[in-house]
Amino acid sequence: MEFKRVTPESVGIHSKGVLDFLEDVERRGVEMHGMMLLRHGKVCAEGWWKPYNPDSPHMMYSFTKSLTSTAIGFARQEGKIALEEKLCDIFPDKMPEGPSENLLACTVRDLLTMSCGHASEPQMIDLEHPDWIAAFLAHEFKYKPGTAFLYNTAGTNMLCAILRRRTGQNLTEYLKPRLFEPLGMRDVECFKLPDGTEMGGAGSRLCTEDMARFIQFVANKGAWEGRQLLEASWFDLAASKQVGNVSEVYDSASPDWRCGYGFQFWRCVPEHVFRADGAFGQYGVVFEEKDAVLILQSAAVNQQEQLTAAWAHILPAITDEETLPESPWAHVLRHTLESAETKTLLSTRNADSEKKYGGTLFRPETALPGLGDFIGGIWIVPPMGGKMQSLSLRFENDKAVLVCEEDRGTQMLDIGMNSHFALSTLHGRTYGAVGRWRGADRLEIEVRPAEAAGGKRWLWNFTENGLVIESEPTLPVSGGLVRGGYERFAFTR
Repeated sequence: MEFKRVTPESVGIHSKGVLDFLEDVERRGVEMHGMMLLRHGKVCAEGWWKPYNPDSPHMMYSFTKSLTSTAIGFARQEGKIALEEKLCDIFPDKMPEGPSENLLACTVRDLLTMSCGHASEPQMIDLEHPDWIAAFLAHEFKYKPGTAFLYNTAGTNMLCAILRRRTGQNLTEYLKPRLFEPLGMRDVECFKLPDGTEMGGAGSRLCTEDMARFIQFVANKGAWEGRQLLEASWFDLAASKQVGNVSEVYDSASPDWRCGYGFQFWRCVPEHVFRADGAFGQYGVVFEEKDAVLILQSAAVNQQEQLTAAWAHILPAITDEETLPESPWAHVLRHTLESAETKTLLSTRNADSEKKYGGTLFRPETALPGLGDFIGGIWIVPPMGGKMQSLSLRFENDKAVLVCEEDRGTQMLDIGMNSHFALSTLHGRTYGAVGRWRGADRLEIEVRPAEAAGGKRWLWNFTENGLVIESEPTLPVSGGLVRGGYERFAFTR
């Protein structure tokens, strides 16, 4: 099924409200990557901020959890998993010696509601404990299961381990014939943990329309093109408040994280609204009474900003009318979205510097990976491989070309020198880059992988004997969600 494209007014939505939302998130400092707004299953607004695009699957982070929940729903429907099954019965071979009463009482339902009883979250990947399932079960179950909410990505990974043990299939393999193929979604990739279990707590990548297809399926309560693929009663459970989540972790400045939690879905501040939710603002919002769905791909450290703007502008723009008179604002909205671009550096050229340094080979003083891995930014996508041998720059009319000689060939990255991202493809993935001279011997370059929430900012410092590249992520966040902080690399001529 292809989504029908319509104007907002034709489905009872004011285009001006959507425009106001876009202006508001920009004022709030939110970096938008992609969005889709649907009503009655029809797309009435969509756009991507270059270099982000409709074809590149974007890192989903914890939005993946809602896919995992849905897989458990299918397995329950097929009689392979029961909500009240206990972990000790599913993993008797992984249990610690002398298990506590709380561990013995923990069920599949408790994992789904983030209330398994942990007081702290186990590490998602603990290299000291390659048997991460046993490590999860050995982590103290301090509270009676079902009584204390704790956001727990490792617990969602456990759901994938349960799915794999009971079905013999990983998350994406299991969902492919049940969800992805019937909905017309592309093959979905998901990062694997050391034992081969897919990381259903945070590891998938989806393009914007596949997010929309999945969330529309959720809004339809499991129905698609006249077929009830997953029983509607599952979504009555999954999307409703199953446990309270008010805690000091989610303070009053984040009201949408204090409204209750379902089965890997969050309730929202407005009544009759819930969402799938991934780090930095990967959202699938369902407006239950409006028959509307909002999809966002974005990058913001404070994720409340996108939601607050949506409640202020998009929700009131969705009227109770079937149609509205067509509005000139619809044309403004379409143009705004068609021309959207992530805010870039204002490029400055320096002809003397470009003549001086253009074509010079710089060789790394220490072993470095190939260009794709050197850029990084995608987080948990497998490495592309290759070893860097040299870097050089070639300057043209409106761009520079970064040439990377690797042990397996040559890779090139276009760098816009006209205040716009130039697009390149490396190993089948899209990258955008833009640059400017900050001095006679200093070139600044920003590189964005279109599959990641963030990218890298490079400062190339040319010296008498070579080059020093300083690198830092575009997202000022550490702690596992963004790989690498400040780095420094030396090159010789």
